[in-house]
Amino acid sequence: MRVEKPAIAGGQPAKVTPYGKANRYGEEELAELKEALEQGSLFYAHGHKVTDLEAAFADFTGAAHAVATSSGTAAIHAAMIAAGISPGDEVIVAPITDMGSVIPILYQGAIPVFADLDPRTYCLDPTAVEAAISVRTTAVVAVHLWGNACDVQALRTICDRQHITLIEDAAQAHGATVGGKSVGRFGAVGCFSFNEFKHVACGDGGICITDDEAVAHRLRLATDKCYDRSPSATSRNPTFLANNYRMTELQGAVAVAQMRKLGGIVERRRAWCEALSRRLMGLPGILPPLPTVGANPSWWFYMLRVEPSVLGVDADGFAAALREEGLPAFAHYIGQPVYTYPIFADHLAFARGMHPYDGRTYRKGLCPAAEEILGTSVVLAVNEAYTDTDLLETAAAFEKVVAWYCNGAQEAPHT
Repeated sequence: MRVEKPAIAGGQPAKVTPYGKANRYGEEELAELKEALEQGSLFYAHGHKVTDLEAAFADFTGAAHAVATSSGTAAIHAAMIAAGISPGDEVIVAPITDMGSVIPILYQGAIPVFADLDPRTYCLDPTAVEAAISVRTTAVVAVHLWGNACDVQALRTICDRQHITLIEDAAQAHGATVGGKSVGRFGAVGCFSFNEFKHVACGDGGICITDDEAVAHRLRLATDKCYDRSPSATSRNPTFLANNYRMTELQGAVAVAQMRKLGGIVERRRAWCEALSRRLMGLPGILPPLPTVGANPSWWFYMLRVEPSVLGVDADGFAAALREEGLPAFAHYIGQPVYTYPIFADHLAFARGMHPYDGRTYRKGLCPAAEEILGTSVVLAVNEAYTDTDLLETAAAFEKVVAWYCNGAQEAPHT
């Protein structure tokens, strides 16, 4: 059987048409921005764009309450403030995530404790989480990576049994569900991001959801310096330490328009990525991502793993071959687990003085499954504008490169 030569060895690229691309912003956003400016105030408490966004997001997720923030990181920090996370507390978190999941822990004077991941879903392993719990543990941050969902039902059971707060970091998982229920609604608070690179965006921004009215009130205070803006309250009478994480009416206006598109965006991403997984399933040396049982992911990106012992090439080589075929692929996602960053390995949170995490050791080997995931992962960028032609050519590129390497990569890479 003849094996087609890949582009990296001098063959013709499989991707011959440009990937589909859609403008993120347009007339809908401009109309909302015009209305926001015509209000005469861009302060959230004096306008209605932020409150319109909160109502739309609560409706989309089925949550009772939504509180907008200035970023996804701010949403997580507000959730921790509302939950009463305090100096010396331990908070369990995933080692493959953005620093935005971990920064709030440090700012509360708490100690990040990294628990290992499931090797195929890339989300927190409930068994590892339970093993990481100590008498000082007060919260778990469940990071819904790549648009997949953690096993939140198992995590919720563990947290309830141990009287620990569950906070969901759903920054990459707008529209993802577990058993038909939106992520973000299994913990005390669910946190989402509207930064420029998420499913929907307003440049920067975030939002918290909760079904608990008392928690919603504390979230509102946590985003506004603990100033109570309700008509009958004394505004400047703070009762706990909070930050200024308010969303502006300009951000809210753009996000309101974006929310009308979110359902369609998630639907198109699901269809495309699920079809790609069907094409890749069974290819030797390729491990497509596995959604958590009961979860319906929203596919922020597509991350698979390679088996070098089967393919005869590592993640770097495989990603390079895909790029030569015209695919937007790269290896290793964030490169290294968060706990190996200098801020953790060398305890560099502050220029001077002590932080409660100074007594904890962060080193390579802490989470073996997470390190193996990063070492063998290849990420494919995803966009809701990708077409059926994009799917066929992307799958053909994978099939060609896999066949080439599995047959011994007969020729040296083309240079």
